[in-house]
Amino acid sequence: MASSSKKRPARSEPEVRIVKDAPTLKALADPTRLQILMALGEGPKTVKDVAALLGLGATRLYYHFKILEKAELIRVARKRMVSGIEERTYEATAQSWTPAPEATSSLLQSGLIDALLEVVRAELELALGAQGREPLGEAASPVPIFSLTRLALSVDDVEEVITRIQQIQEDFIDLGPKPAGKRHYNVLFAGYQIPSELNVPATEEEAS
Repeated sequence: MASSSKKRPARSEPEVRIVKDAPTLKALADPTRLQILMALGEGPKTVKDVAALLGLGATRLYYHFKILEKAELIRVARKRMVSGIEERTYEATAQSWTPAPEATSSLLQSGLIDALLEVVRAELELALGAQGREPLGEAASPVPIFSLTRLALSVDDVEEVITRIQQIQEDFIDLGPKPAGKRHYNVLFAGYQIPSELNVPATEEEAS
């Protein structure tokens, strides 16, 4: 999900790490931690290096570094002693991260829905913060697709919507390195019955 757009030197880490568990998603679900990962994606750095790059206090970042290290999203690349204090240089364990497409089949696992939505919130916050002259919803905008609407669907209609979404995914899904001339987008599809109708008994037509 998080990624860096600058050209990187050759490295042994995988281009994309597929995230399949809630704890790792929760570690990603913070704008500051996403920025740390993007900074380390450009090459190994100390906490002070990243703090200077982001314009934040180093003390504030140590907490986030510990979370990312525990989730194995970053690791210590090297250590050295500076004035009697150990200085650690960190590197990212991948160049970008994305939830596994098949994770949707197990969304009822403990904490997975909350974690996924928090990651979406954090990434949207960064994308909206990068909004330039292009209006929200325009093709060149960092957030070209953003809407919440209500649909009236029969069971057959629901099946048709699912089929169309699956077709879009099959046509455009890409979990590898970014293809030339394209951008990577994270897209969350969610359809749920409105709360006021959740306990309404099905009609004979719906039940048949």
